[in-house]
Amino acid sequence: MERGEFRTHFAARLTIVASVVCAVVLACFGVLVSQVQAASVPTVYSGPTDRPQIALTFDDNFNTTRALAVLSALRRLEAPATMFVVGDYVRGVPEVTASLARGDFEIADHSMSHPDLTKLSWSRLLEEVGGGSRTFTAVTGVRTAPLMRPPYGATNATVSQAAAQNGFLYVVNWSIDTQDWTGVSADTITNRVLSNARNGAIVLMHLSAPHTYEAVPGIVQGLRARGFELVTVSRLLKGDRRFLDVPSSGGTATAIGRMVDMGIMSGFNEEYFGPEDGITRAQVAKVMVLVAGLHTPEVERVDKRSFVDVVAQRGVDGSWLAFPFDYVEEAAAAGLVQGRFDALGRRVFDPYGPVTRVQLARIVARMARQMKGYVDGPPAQMAFRDVMPEDAADVALVATLGLMQGYNHREFRPDEGAARKHVAVVAGRFLDLLPRSH
Repeated sequence: MERGEFRTHFAARLTIVASVVCAVVLACFGVLVSQVQAASVPTVYSGPTDRPQIALTFDDNFNTTRALAVLSALRRLEAPATMFVVGDYVRGVPEVTASLARGDFEIADHSMSHPDLTKLSWSRLLEEVGGGSRTFTAVTGVRTAPLMRPPYGATNATVSQAAAQNGFLYVVNWSIDTQDWTGVSADTITNRVLSNARNGAIVLMHLSAPHTYEAVPGIVQGLRARGFELVTVSRLLKGDRRFLDVPSSGGTATAIGRMVDMGIMSGFNEEYFGPEDGITRAQVAKVMVLVAGLHTPEVERVDKRSFVDVVAQRGVDGSWLAFPFDYVEEAAAAGLVQGRFDALGRRVFDPYGPVTRVQLARIVARMARQMKGYVDGPPAQMAFRDVMPEDAADVALVATLGLMQGYNHREFRPDEGAARKHVAVVAGRFLDLLPRSH
């Protein structure tokens, strides 16, 4: 994903992720999930043992001087690590938050206020789990990993259910506890790590512990000298999978892998694809232009844009950026997207707005007609009762061709948001659709 595309996608994602998560929950269960009904996520203490990888992890971001010293040491040694942040400290210790937001480290959740999660009511538990991640993203705009560490390592089935409901993939504890928070010396911390180092180990340390910053160089250099690769928790848990949040097999995994291999879609980073995340109108335009083979290397029409809210931008080297401008223009020129007119009579596209299922159906139907030669059949063949008459032909065509499906034979859910995995699947089906024989 291009840097500009990531930034703009993330801004849009903040506004739509809540509705997407809600839609997924409702679609799966039909009602709001209760404590008893909630699915669970696994609790892990270590990663796969088939490769010499170890994950360094750090909690408790409340002491500015000590925390910044740890981060400086890790950066100097180019050592990846996973930081589990507490929401109250994210807001209360801005210098540490700003340093973490610079990058270099994976950010994950350590609750809002660091309570024992096993002693909380269900409603309070839902507020605490994810509080660190939510606050970090709200303050910095930086995407976090769907990993949660319970304070004190205290967890049970209910905590795992709350983690699942709040969108996490794993509850992460540890296999090596340095107990650095007790004030033990740097040598003691280092020896505890090196003497217990094993393939797949997850090491627990604390950014604000008295002597951890002094121990970091010896730990990093010692582990590397023994042949261990330092990785984030996400990389450790991913194993041979392409993305941690995508199943290793199945139709969706195959479709996502195909789109990535073809360079049509990409993950947010090497660990995460975000299959359940919403997708913006500009991103769908890009995907479909690439699928249709309409994209050209040159960025054209920079002075004759079709939409007032899609403006050509230059990169740091001064060249024109293809995303979003060029892809939107190419989609518009091919008649795949149309936009709308605002109150002032200007044509707008809303490039970072979410895409609904019916909007995706319209685009794919146009592609089927223009590029594969298909014509509309009687809409009654696929008469979804929740589709407006003006969209009936498009929805009927994509359903008849097997490009999109309803939730049942009467319900299409046109206004539900389309997710990234949905677009990957639909794009793959379009590529496999044979041209209509005459």
